[in-house]
Amino acid sequence: MMPHMDERFRPFINDYRINLLNPLEITDFSKFKTGLKPLFEVLKNASDEGKLNDLITKDETFTRVDVETVAAINLFVGTDIKYDEKEEVVNMCKAWDDHKKLGIQEGMKQGIQQGIQQGMKQGMQQGRCLEVYSLVQDGILDPEVGASRVSMSLDDFADAMQKAGYKLPEMV
Repeated sequence: MMPHMDERFRPFINDYRINLLNPLEITDFSKFKTGLKPLFEVLKNASDEGKLNDLITKDETFTRVDVETVAAINLFVGTDIKYDEKEEVVNMCKAWDDHKKLGIQEGMKQGIQQGIQQGMKQGMQQGRCLEVYSLVQDGILDPEVGASRVSMSLDDFADAMQKAGYKLPEMV
């Protein structure tokens, strides 16, 4: 069974039979009675968020998972399920729910931060426009120059000025 190799090395190499399991090909996980069952089930469903969520939240197996299995799941699946290393077992249903809530909170924080940044940018742009409208209304800037400074066509600029309560110098 071994490939061709230098005969001098044969005494140092064992030719043991190795059984490999591919979790993606397993259909009946009830045969597993150890931490391999939840590990293999999570590995099989890791690419489908909905199936993974259903599996962890509805399968009774996941209410008591040993910490080594949770660590393996985090490692192989790339999750970051929090657990207390001092405990022997983890309720993955609760840990998964906490994990989702933490993700939602982080998403909200990022969304708020992006909203603040976008609001500041829009506010600064609006303030710049109002300043240019005022300069045009006072005759300090020509309307064409004002429109150019706020990157608008002359017609759009005139409309925007009117909507903001300003008038073009010709109308004063």
